[in-house]
This record gives sequence, structure tokens and C-alpha cells, in this order.
Amino acid sequence: MTIKTIGRPKGYQYPVGLSYQFTGAANAATNTTGGTQTIDGTNTVHTFTTSGTFTPQFIGDVEYLIVGGGGGGGGVCGGGGGAGALRIASGHPVISTSYTITVGAGGTGGTYSPNQKGSNGENSVFDSVTSIGGGGGGAGNFDGGNALSGGSGGGAAYIPGPAPSTGAAGLGTPGQGYPGGTARLNPSNGNDASAGGAGGAGGAGNNGIAYFGGNGGIGLAYTISGSTVTYAGGGGGGLNVPAAISGGTRSPGYGGSGIGGNGAGPLGTGGSGTVNRGSGAGGGDGPGGPGGGVGGSGIVIIRYLSTQNSFGYIIN
Repeated sequence: MTIKTIGRPKGYQYPVGLSYQFTGAANAATNTTGGTQTIDGTNTVHTFTTSGTFTPQFIGDVEYLIVGGGGGGGGVCGGGGGAGALRIASGHPVISTSYTITVGAGGTGGTYSPNQKGSNGENSVFDSVTSIGGGGGGAGNFDGGNALSGGSGGGAAYIPGPAPSTGAAGLGTPGQGYPGGTARLNPSNGNDASAGGAGGAGGAGNNGIAYFGGNGGIGLAYTISGSTVTYAGGGGGGLNVPAAISGGTRSPGYGGSGIGGNGAGPLGTGGSGTVNRGSGAGGGDGPGGPGGGVGGSGIVIIRYLSTQNSFGYIIN
């Protein structure tokens, strides 16, 4: 049998009369604490929906899923907020010590007055692994309509007026998320436009087109919690069409995978991202309160075999 030793310096030898040997199988979940503990077949799952501490009572490997907080939606004709980064892996070594768990909050939505872009979501952390929060969505007439970069990037807004222009979409972090989409002007009227959707864990946000806000990027589904759950969808872009214009089909952008917040129509508030999914918020538009929605908070899930090999000092 191969014994996996963690943290022993090269060349280290145990004191005379002692050796570190396999002593049998044990229930690793016993006395292991942190988050909400559930059993899924032969595995134990610890789910953290708020920050806390994971304290294993074993030496071995765990799986993890870490999702950062989603970005907030932008204000007037606001771009969607980017999804928090999603990182998942197995074979991560742990020892019998305490690990600080950070669950990132979602970003705040950009207000209508003063007009502001959404803020970035906060990072989620387990051990040495960090999932970056999603980028905030851009806002019209603010900072050139530019969105913020993050785990996934926020969607861009537009700047109306005699010389209308679009902002730049936020960038995603390579290996953690995707960029947002850009805004699109109505070629016949530079004051009527749609904002871009934000990036998700599974794809880039979609560009807005005239009278249609960009949809948020899709999320990704995993079963690490014991059931299939989709995480990290991007927020949809807002739509700005003056009330005097009637007729025709128009729609703000939809949140990615049904968990990102939907974009707002004229004079509306963007939808919020789904809590503990790391989803981006929808972009807003018009007066009457916060233009953009609030990003969804992140999550950390740790999973391991309930029965682990047990080791101890043996006197020779």
C-alpha cells in the first residue's frame, strides 16, 4: 500500500521507535465541521452559503466547487452584470487543520440618479483557490458606457446623443469565465438602443441589437451538491426605447440559463442574480430607483469520500 504523506520535508525521518502507518478505515465525516453537512451516497458534502471555516478530521483529497459573487447591473440602459468565476476540481489535498472559507457577496446595482455602472461581485476562496467576482455592467452616459472586467465580464452600455457611441464590454478571467457583450445603436435614432448581456461561466454575453437587449452568457450545471444545479449565468442587458415609440417587437435581455437577472425595459429595474449561484444581475433603465439589479452571492462546496484511510504513530 502506498501511503500519501502531506507536509513532510524531504529527507525527514520519524523519531526512533515511531513510525507513521495505516491503521484502518474510518468515517472521515465524524467531527469534520463547516457549512451545512449532508451525505450523498458514499460521499460527504459541506455546502457554504456564507463565509465560515472547514475543519477536516482526516488527511486526504477533496473535490471542490467555488463560485464568486455575480456583478451588479448597470444604471440607465445598463449592461448586465458578469457571473462570478466558477472553478471545480478534484484531488485537492487537505490535512487536519482549519481552512477559512470566503463566500463572495454579489455586486450592487448601478443607480439611475446619479447614473452609475454596477459594481463587481466579491471573490470566493477556499484554501489557495480563488474564484473572482463578476464584473459590473456599464451604464449610459457614465464612463463611456464601459463595463467592468471580472470572473466573467459585464455587458456594455451606450452613450446617446448627437454622436452616439457604445462602451467596451468587460473581459473575463481566462479559465474562469467569459467576456460580456457590447451595446448596439438603432441606426435610425441614436437615442434608442439596447445594452449588452454579461458573460457567464459557460459562454460569452450576447451583444445588444436595436430594440433587443443582449442575453446573458449561459451557466454550467454540476452534481457535486448531490443534485444537478446550474451556476454562474450572466445578466441580461437593459433596453431603452422612449415611450413615444410604439409598435414592433422589443425586449430587454434575458439572464443566462434562467438564473442570471433579466434586463429591464424602459423605466424599469434590472432583475437580481440568483442567490448562491454567483449569477450576474440584469441591467436597468430609467428613473424610479436603482437601475441595475444586485448580483447573486457565490458559494463554496466541498465533497469527499466519507470513509477514509486512517493513519497514526505506531510504537515499534
